[in-house]
Amino acid sequence: MKEWHAWELQKAVIPMYDTNIEGTTDINTIYSTEENMKFRKLILRMIGLAIVVSLCGCGVSQGGTEADSTPSPSPSPFPSPSPSATEPEPTQDPKTTLAYHSLEEIQARGTLFVALQSENSKMSYWVPEDIPEYTDRAGQPSGYVPFLCQQLAEDLGVKLEFVLYDVAEEQLLSAEAGDVDFSANVWSITDDRLERFTMTDNILVTDIEGDEVFLLADPEQPTRPLIDSEAALSVARIAAVKGTVQVDNIHIQYPEAKVLTCADNAAVLEALLAGEADAAVFTTYDKAFADILVEAILDSRICQCEYEIVNPEIQGVGFVLMKGNTELCDYINERLAQYRSSGLLQELNDLSETEAKAMGII
Repeated sequence: MKEWHAWELQKAVIPMYDTNIEGTTDINTIYSTEENMKFRKLILRMIGLAIVVSLCGCGVSQGGTEADSTPSPSPSPFPSPSPSATEPEPTQDPKTTLAYHSLEEIQARGTLFVALQSENSKMSYWVPEDIPEYTDRAGQPSGYVPFLCQQLAEDLGVKLEFVLYDVAEEQLLSAEAGDVDFSANVWSITDDRLERFTMTDNILVTDIEGDEVFLLADPEQPTRPLIDSEAALSVARIAAVKGTVQVDNIHIQYPEAKVLTCADNAAVLEALLAGEADAAVFTTYDKAFADILVEAILDSRICQCEYEIVNPEIQGVGFVLMKGNTELCDYINERLAQYRSSGLLQELNDLSETEAKAMGII
């Protein structure tokens, strides 16, 4: 469309009226007459209208209006995602939730997952009455604690699956992270642990007892120890196995005693018999060491005393669960109370002892 300017419109429109003005083509002459004022107004209106039309025409582009002149974005080569195809937000691992370890969920999945000490661990795993957790002839975990776990699983109506760990601390971490429903080591129940985990009541057949103290026998009176009072024991040299709870308990009960740490029970006994220590506290031992200890007592070289090393902070030993899992903990505690009152705990302990003796473990 042609774009018109005002001076061109004047030339184009005014000559149409020249014949009525005696052949005059001077635009000033035309506009000076009163008679033709109406033509002037008409022309000005037409000029204004033409300008508006012209300006509107300038905004028109091929194929659209001014609003359409902005280039449309190129279509994406990828299809627009549908609401169902959008990437879901990251979800929490269900194992880390308390709901995953609820009674309902355990029964729904049909398996109770329990952390247990691996047979390859160098750390001894002992249970009540000095009966160890051991592997039976079929290679399955056996002993008091495994038997107790199996009973709990049966009462829940699910199968039992042990998750074995070589390092004891890994068992705690597995329970804390939710990799298992609980850890079945014989964990001492202390205030520090209760701040970090939820723990069951004492799982032992009897209340937890202190560690026996062995002393050198008086050569002149073999039935009497050289140390004859607790006051003397409290400042004596006491040998114990390095890294065990017994070392900690000695420091708590007798802070002024000098603790001599040894590699194992045999080294503790050797230190006592050599006179390097005045007293000795042993960690849990097997039948072989028990025979050695009994022989030393019968030979009147050492004797037991009436004092025990006890940690007053320990409230028994129990299973460890994820913090806040009170539902499963309450269930286990209820069962423990029933097993204790019915005599089942003692039966499980006796069964473990019988099988361990048959295999020559104790």
